[in-house]
Amino acid sequence: MARLNVWCVPFLVLAQPAFAHAGRLGGGGDLGISLTRIVTALLLCLMLAVLAAMLLKRSGGKVDLGAIRRLLVRMPVQRRIDVIETRRVSQHADVCLLRCDGREYLILCAAQQQTLLREGDVAETAT
Repeated sequence: MARLNVWCVPFLVLAQPAFAHAGRLGGGGDLGISLTRIVTALLLCLMLAVLAAMLLKRSGGKVDLGAIRRLLVRMPVQRRIDVIETRRVSQHADVCLLRCDGREYLILCAAQQQTLLREGDVAETAT
C-alpha cells in the first residue's frame, strides 16, 4: 500500500495546475461578456415588454391577430424591371433578358463590363 502512495505523488504534483483551475470549469470567474452587452440586452427586453403591455392595454386585453398580420404583410410592389431569363455562356459571363417599361433588353454580363446585345419592344403574345 505504501508503494502505491509513493507512485501517486508525482502524478498529483503534475496534476496540481488542473486542480487549481477547477473553479473556472463550472463558470466561476470572468463571464467573457461585457457589461454593456448585458445592459443593452436588458433594456431591449424591457422595451419589448412595455410595448407588449401597451398593446394589450390598448386592445382591452385581446390580441387581434388579423391586425398583426396586416402589419407584417405588405402589399406587393409593382416592379418596373423584370428578369425574364438568365443563361451562363462561359465561366465569367451571363446573358440576361430583361424587360423594363415595355421594352426588352438582351445584355451580356461579364466580370468587368456589361454589353447591350439587343434592344426592342416587347413581343405581343397571342392568346
